[in-house]
Amino acid sequence: MQQKSQKTRNMSFLQLLIPAFAAIFLILSDYKFSYLDSIKQAIAQAVSPIYLVVNSPAQIYTWINEQGTTEQVLLNKNKQLNNELMRLKVGLQTRNALLLENQKLTKLLGASYQIGGQEFILARVNSVAQSRLKKQIVIDKGGLDGLEVGQVVLGAEGVVGQLVQVMPMYATLLMITDPTQYVPIKNQRNGVRGISRGLASHQSRLQANFIKSELDVTLGDVFLTSAVGSKFPAGYPVGRVSKVEKIANSPFLNIELTPIQTTQQIEFLLVNSTKIPEK
Repeated sequence: MQQKSQKTRNMSFLQLLIPAFAAIFLILSDYKFSYLDSIKQAIAQAVSPIYLVVNSPAQIYTWINEQGTTEQVLLNKNKQLNNELMRLKVGLQTRNALLLENQKLTKLLGASYQIGGQEFILARVNSVAQSRLKKQIVIDKGGLDGLEVGQVVLGAEGVVGQLVQVMPMYATLLMITDPTQYVPIKNQRNGVRGISRGLASHQSRLQANFIKSELDVTLGDVFLTSAVGSKFPAGYPVGRVSKVEKIANSPFLNIELTPIQTTQQIEFLLVNSTKIPEK
């Protein structure tokens, strides 16, 4: 009985040992000579459907998660790009505005008349009021900037008007086309003198008064400011003759002028900071 039990144990040991040696032999043989590659490939192909089925839930979860992450990333990227595009557009608009402003300032400072030897204050137009009987402009400079009532205001082409009201932060100028504004003038071509006055009209027109009918004035003549008896400095363009005619029984010519400096799209003005006293 004891021998039988011993024999049984030996058989069990051999049953365990033989498969172990066989497995070691197969592993070494496969590692050294790759005898079992075809068998492994066949087994892998056979179990691949099972692997796909078992692994599919994890794959589906990963795909859904990636899709959600990708969509959020794209949304964030799109928002970031839109913000950058908006910033660039604003920057471009600012750049264009600066270029346009620079062109206007260059034109103003390179005026066709002489402004050398005098001091000027640059001002921006806040508003323009042009009714039939009142023509005024409000600028963004005032008493705190050294402005005073009576100072002359110029545009790029010629004289615009004269300050009539000065507040600390802004000032109002009366345009030369206002019916209450009188400006001594002289003909640039031959020196003929007169006094301009704005016409009571919705159009920007001037009338040259007190020019005798025998004097030489023709269409296209340019009249400048005259310092004679005036607080306006001499030599600033005022208007160009658009109408000239003789009136029966009148010693004076009927002359209309078109202002040299128009107020359409005007943005910057120069204020002569030296007030010329009335004589």
